[in-house]
Amino acid sequence: MAKLIDFKCKYAEYSGISKEKASEKGLSLPESYFHAEQIAKLAGSQAVLPFDPVLEAENLGAKIKFDDSSLGPRKEADIVTKIDQLKDLPELDVSSGRLAETLKAVKIINAEGGNATVEMHGPITIINGLSDMMKILMGWRKQPETMDAFFALIARGLVNYALAAREAGARVIYYTDSPGSLNILGPKYAKQVTENFTVQLLKALDERLDQDCVIHLCPKTSFLLAGCEKAKWKKLALEETMAYKDACEAACGKVRFLGQRCRKDDKIKVSVINYLELSE
Repeated sequence: MAKLIDFKCKYAEYSGISKEKASEKGLSLPESYFHAEQIAKLAGSQAVLPFDPVLEAENLGAKIKFDDSSLGPRKEADIVTKIDQLKDLPELDVSSGRLAETLKAVKIINAEGGNATVEMHGPITIINGLSDMMKILMGWRKQPETMDAFFALIARGLVNYALAAREAGARVIYYTDSPGSLNILGPKYAKQVTENFTVQLLKALDERLDQDCVIHLCPKTSFLLAGCEKAKWKKLALEETMAYKDACEAACGKVRFLGQRCRKDDKIKVSVINYLELSE
């Protein structure tokens, strides 16, 4: 029987964009967070956008604080105070607000010969941008159907997000939901997120995206999938030793789901890359 293992991450969720870095490029914060051309200029040619983990929550109505702090955009106040309010959230709209500008920035960078993509955030990260997760956990046990409806809402939105990112030229699309990890939620709820959300999302992405696009999962997510026996690890031998980021690109068209290590370990040299195959 498989065992649930929590991947030990050594990286922060947000690496920080300083006002000094923005100034060096003739830009200012927080203004540069809102306009595609400025986002593209600030991010550079090898960008993984957005700069922060609250983009999806903001699109759903979250109250976000914007300033010139290197902490980046972040939750200012809870707009959801009880689990019932999750039912009132709108669908994720990839054509509006900062989410649309982020996708435009990806397209701009790729059109200029760069290699930009997005990192999508999962349901627990999104809840953190909307609410106090502890309040939601208290209601989850009594209203599992409400959480399942929320999961379905977010899955639909993220599929549309991924399709839009692919249309903007992204080849490797990243997915993370580190607040939904085993060490934070505990085995019961981490397993529920994996089975009731993650598996369904990945199946939908696999069905809707063309085969030349790879989904790279945060290892906290991929280890849970394997631990819940919803996916199996397999190996892809590379034609030569290369940096992990290049290996992920080389896997396009050969595998669908990666996630053996953090995407930020992009310079580590590998000759074999592990990928996930979803269980039936």
